[in-house]
Amino acid sequence: MAWRSDFLVFCMLMFFLVSTSSVVLGKPAVLNVKDYGAVADGKTDNSRAFLEAWEAACEQQGTSVITVPRGGKYYVRQVAFTGPCKGSITFLIQADLYAPTDKSSHTLTYWIKFGYVDYLTIAGLANLYGGGPSAWPYKGCGQGQECLQVVPHSLRLEFVNHAWVHHIGSIDAKDKHISIFQCQDVTLSDIRTTAPHDSPNTDGVHIAVSERVKILDSTFNTGDDCVAIFSGSKDVNISQSICGPGHGFSIGSMGKFPDEDPITKINIRNCTISHTDNGFRIKTWAVSSYPTFASDITVQDVMMDNVRNPIIIDQHYCPRGGCDPTVESQVQIKNLQIKRIWGTSTTETAVNLQCSSQKPCQGVELEDILLLFRNPEGGKLQPAVSSCAYVVGSSRGKQVPKPCI
Repeated sequence: MAWRSDFLVFCMLMFFLVSTSSVVLGKPAVLNVKDYGAVADGKTDNSRAFLEAWEAACEQQGTSVITVPRGGKYYVRQVAFTGPCKGSITFLIQADLYAPTDKSSHTLTYWIKFGYVDYLTIAGLANLYGGGPSAWPYKGCGQGQECLQVVPHSLRLEFVNHAWVHHIGSIDAKDKHISIFQCQDVTLSDIRTTAPHDSPNTDGVHIAVSERVKILDSTFNTGDDCVAIFSGSKDVNISQSICGPGHGFSIGSMGKFPDEDPITKINIRNCTISHTDNGFRIKTWAVSSYPTFASDITVQDVMMDNVRNPIIIDQHYCPRGGCDPTVESQVQIKNLQIKRIWGTSTTETAVNLQCSSQKPCQGVELEDILLLFRNPEGGKLQPAVSSCAYVVGSSRGKQVPKPCI
């Protein structure tokens, strides 16, 4: 992670201003949130000051830069930065932001949201502290405990086009760290998410109904999926990123609801997945009667380090049990390429492809797989195995474990 210097921040800002000059011309307006009443004392609610700075920037015809200056801590309650705006906006966060931790904040759907905006940059070598420890005890609680529907996403983008979010950390989100919904042309780079391995539902990045999303040079240490890709996502590229702890890179779940759009053109390349429950996973609901599909997916040049399920397709996903075993998933998985995957599995079955008998997986290609079983009891490397059901495909190159297709 490059979190080092004022010069770097300056370079990032200048790059953005130059890159957008063809869209909006003129001298950029710089708006400091302190000029709108923001106080960096860690206890004053700054949501109103931040919003007033945003509203002023949104009215500017050219490029605007909102700065949260370094020094101190900024406490911010729920805030929504909404467009459309007259020009492009850079939100430069140079000091850490802190979310509310009272119970009334646990049931909100987001903490910080940007919506209906084009040409947006969020940057700044700072962290968003989501206050997760105050909310996690109320998730999945047992009999006799107080339960709340805890859902706040720390940073949510919806209906945002042409955005770049970079050099931002998200720590201890109550729910998702970053969610992207109904967006196009979004790049996340040098993102760092951090939460305990047992923190519930803390996806690093949650993507749905969005196109042309890139995730580059990022690190995800969290309690759920590092990146979760859902219905309606198209042309998602993940590269040069590190995942773990967490649940790996996931497509789905799919097939739970009617009229789900397909997931297509997903590329995961040059990544490291370490000490996770899963490496790469596709999951569809076991009792799904709603047809849709996932296609044109490539996973290549990925190292797996002590991953429980390095490569897994689960078309019998039923996390709470009680699913009808006679009902098969109607989600079609096709055109899946898995190439040059190596490392260690903490379970004997390193490649586990369990597809639907009603919609067998089609066009699955395995190439140059080298995965060994590291026995957790003794730590010794042993041969791994593969398991397949209802898979149509091929394998070539070096194959360890022995392929099942």
